[in-house]
Formats: sequence, C-alpha cells, structure tokens
Amino acid sequence: MIQRTWFLFILIYLYSILLPAQTQQEQSLAMEYLTKGEYEKALPFYEKFHNYEPGNLEFYKNYLVCLMELKDFRTAEKIIKKQIREFKDKPVYVVDLGIFYRKIGDEKKTKQIFDDLIKTTGGPIERLDELAQLFLLAGENQYAIQVYQKALKVVGDVPSIRIKLAEVYGIMGDNQQMLNELMAVLQKDETQKNAIQNVLVTLLDDNPESELNQLVKNTLLREVQKSPSNIALAEMLIWLFIQQRNFEAAFIQSKALDKRINGQGDDLMQLGQICMENRKFDIAVKCYEYVISKGAESYNYISARIELLRVLNTKLMEDFHLNKNELLNLESNYITTLQDIGISPQAASLKIELAHLQAFYLDKSTDAKKLLLDMLERKQGKAEDLAKAKMKLADILVLEGDMWEPSLLYGQVEKEFKNDILGQEAKYRNAKLSFYRGEFTWAEAQMKVLKASTSKLIANDALALSLLIMDNSGLDTSFTALEIYSRADLLIYQNKLEKADKTLDTLIAMFTYHPILDEVYFKKAEIALKKADYNLALQQFEMILKNYSTDILADDALFRMGDLYERKLDDKAKAMECYQRIMLEYPGSMYIIEARKRFRQLRGDKIN
Repeated sequence: MIQRTWFLFILIYLYSILLPAQTQQEQSLAMEYLTKGEYEKALPFYEKFHNYEPGNLEFYKNYLVCLMELKDFRTAEKIIKKQIREFKDKPVYVVDLGIFYRKIGDEKKTKQIFDDLIKTTGGPIERLDELAQLFLLAGENQYAIQVYQKALKVVGDVPSIRIKLAEVYGIMGDNQQMLNELMAVLQKDETQKNAIQNVLVTLLDDNPESELNQLVKNTLLREVQKSPSNIALAEMLIWLFIQQRNFEAAFIQSKALDKRINGQGDDLMQLGQICMENRKFDIAVKCYEYVISKGAESYNYISARIELLRVLNTKLMEDFHLNKNELLNLESNYITTLQDIGISPQAASLKIELAHLQAFYLDKSTDAKKLLLDMLERKQGKAEDLAKAKMKLADILVLEGDMWEPSLLYGQVEKEFKNDILGQEAKYRNAKLSFYRGEFTWAEAQMKVLKASTSKLIANDALALSLLIMDNSGLDTSFTALEIYSRADLLIYQNKLEKADKTLDTLIAMFTYHPILDEVYFKKAEIALKKADYNLALQQFEMILKNYSTDILADDALFRMGDLYERKLDDKAKAMECYQRIMLEYPGSMYIIEARKRFRQLRGDKIN
C-alpha cells in the first residue's frame, strides 16, 4: 500500500514538472503561428489554452484574433458573450463586444453597447478610469472623453481626471481643447504645475515657431494676463521659454515674477545655471547681476557673486579674443569678492581660479604662486581644496619652465588621494610632465594604467597620449620627431604660440611622411584657435581630413570643425555637414552621440 502511494506521488510530481514544459512549448509554437499570420494553425492551441484558463486575458485575446481573422464571427460573438456572463465585473469584454459589432458593420449595436456601458458604470474613480483606458486602447477616443466627462460630474472636478481628459484631446490633435483643460486645472490648483509640464513636454518640439509651441505660448500669455496673481501660470510661461531655448524671454519673465513676489532670486539662480550649461553666457550674467542687485541681505548674494565670476571666467576663456582690460576687470572682481566673503567654504576654489587667471592669462605667475603658497601654509580649505591648490601650483611651475619640482607636488597629491579621481588627475599630469621631458616609455606606461580611470575625461586623455606615443615611436627608435613634437606641445601650454608654431613647421619640413604629422596639423589648428584665426584653424583641420582621413584624429578634426562653424562662425549648414559626416563616416567615434544630438538640434528636431 505504501509502495503504491509513493508511486502515485512520483507520477503526480513528474506530471507537475513536465506539463508546464510541454505547455510552454505549445505556447511558443502558438505565438510563432500567430506572428506569422498562420491563424488556422494557431487556433486549436489558443482554443485549448482559453478553455483551460478562461480568465487569462492574453489567451482570450489571441483566441479572438484567430476567430476574427478566420471570419468565424458566430464563435467569436459566442465567446465574448460567455466572458461577459462569467466575468461581470470586467468591462474589457463589453468593450470587445462593441468593437466586434463595429468590425462586422453593425454600428448601431456598437453605439448602444458603448452608451449603455458608460451609463451604467459608476464610481469609484478608478473604475471609470479603467473604462476610459480600455476605450483608448481600442482607439475609441471619443468614448474615453465621455467617460472622463462623466467622471468629473460623478466624483467632482478632480485635477488628475481633467489632466487625463486633456491628454486624450492631445491624442486626438485637439490642442486648443487640451490647453483649455490644462489651464482650468492650473487656475484651480497651482500644485499641478509639474503634472501639466509632463503632459506638454511629450508634445512640444524644439521649434519655437511651430504651431503648437505658438499656441501654448499665446495661451499662457493670455492666462497670465487674466490671472496675474497666479504664480504657477507665470512659472509655466518661464518653463515654456526655457523649453524653447528662448532664454532672453525666460530671463525677462523670471525677473518680473521675482519682483512681483518680492523674491530672493531663486528662479534667477536656477536660470543662470541653465544658461551657463547652454553656453548662453550673456544671459547668465544678467541673471546673476540681477540677484546681486538685490543687495547683500539676500541669501543668494554671495552665491550669485561667485557664479557670476565663473560665468565671466568661462566666457573669456572660450572667447579666444582675450581682451586685457576684461581680464584685469575679472581679476579685480575675484579679489573684491574674496575680500567680501572672507573665510568661506567657497573661498578656496575661487583662489585657485584666480591663480590660474593670473598665471596663464595675465603673466602674473609670481602673484599666483604667492596666493597658492599662502593658502597651503594656512591650510585654508578642505583636503581636496588644498590638493587642487598644490596641483595648480605645480601647473604654474611647469608654465615657468620648471620640469622637476612639479613632479614632486603631483606625486604628493597622487599618494594622498591614491584611490580618488584627484589622485588619478595628479598621476596624469605627472605622466604628461614626463612626456614634456622626453621620457616617453615611462609616460606611456603610466597612461596604460590611467586608461582604466573612473574619470572618463582622464581615461580618454590617457588613451590619446598613449596612442600618440605608441603610434609615433615604431618607425623612429630615436624618438626625434616625438621629442620635437613634445617641445612644441609644452610651448603651447606655456602660451609661447609663435615659437610653438615654428617648431611644428620644422617638424613638417624634417619628416615629410612621418605618422606624427596628423597630430602636428591638429596642434597647429589649436594654435590658430588660440589666436582666433578661425579660417587658418579650418585649413589645418581640412589637411587632416584630406591626407589622414583613416587616422585617429579625423573624427576629432570633423567635430572641432563642426563646433567652430556652429559656435564661432554661425554657419549652421556647414556645422550640420560636419556632424553628419561623423555619423556616416565614423560610426565608432566617441563623438557620435554628441554629433547626432547637435545635428538634430540644428535641424530643429525635438531632443528629450
């Protein structure tokens, strides 16, 4: 008796583990037939699955598809009605019945079923929302609208329902009615601003002149005029201008709103950051200057002064036309700000920025070193700040021509922050110093380690220098060409541009066919950019594309050309051409994502 019980138990166990495997195999086969449109073969499987598990919506839906495709309307109708009887609380089957009658051409029955379903469906709100979503899935948008309109009457003017109603209007292309619903929400409940932005951001494109963008702008302007006390409406308008990249209008509206509410400039601080990220430096300056104008009693005052310095600094450094008076004014602004903020957590980074400005752009390396040494002696700042100050001091010593003392300073930072990005940065600068000294084998060994850096920027720079050394030392075991190139690179770092350019010309004359020449032309382009000679820079980049199109710098040259056309020469068509060439000719380029993004922005595509 015991043996028989164990035998039955084993049979049941084997059946339980084997049946699902067999069913899974049948399901895969049925789906394959359905996907291929072989409905006659799929039908018996889904009939079996449905009979075994009638509550499974997937099996039921696929069974119904087979019946409809094979024009077995009688069975299809029978199955749907049976589901309605067995699952009275599931409106999905009633909707399916209405769709069924529409497909067989009986519009009258469809309308009757849908009208009755909407009439008999009541609260709670979740049940009405479920029905509306079923209509949307079926493409019955007008009935979804009726459900949401009923919901507003049954459960009250709930913002979430009105927003969903607006979304349906948006799907149907009725943008004005969509906006009417959204504005009605915002007039009643200002806390729904983010939810409304989420609806609009999926519909708006990057073209501020598009019909929808203009409609939204005009609607918001009208609503702001009607309800000047509604802060959310004003904030929505500012948000829209930012989406449209109309930062000047965003600034004007933000300033007006801040004055209206007697604010502290919070929105202007955020807008300044956005403008900075989008390289709209002049508008960022306006934002921070406005906050500063509110006076020292504003809690944003110090932050605004610091951010203003950084905007002006970045703007000048990227401009190439470095005006001495502007640089001196910026230096003065740094000094005044440091005096005003006194001992502050932000002071350390400002001092490092000031030292860089003085040494690299104002020929005041003595003042810069004094500032940094005083900071280090007094230990003014956190450990990370002091490490950055030490690296900046080393950078200035390299600028002055010292090739040995900086190595000790970089080494100290690397040792102190061994497993940190700061340590990796120090290691990279030390290796670059070795490259300047002509110690190429040692430098390459360090770069191989840094290629695994957690900082993408350091890893990319390390890879580039490693490849430079490796690619240009195989044919010239004496490293002569590389030594001349490294001297020119150091001269560029030291802002001795004329001497660097002549050194590179010597290299071209001495080594007509050396593989380093693409790097040489790239450096000559960088010198031209520093002199703001954009046409000469383009000529050097073109030399790379003409003679070294398969080398590693070709895509770099194309991207730099695109950036130059876009941001300095304002030639949109040529910029797009450069970015498109990267996408087509260099699909493995590290610039591919950024090139595609910029190409689409210039073309006017919507970028999420």
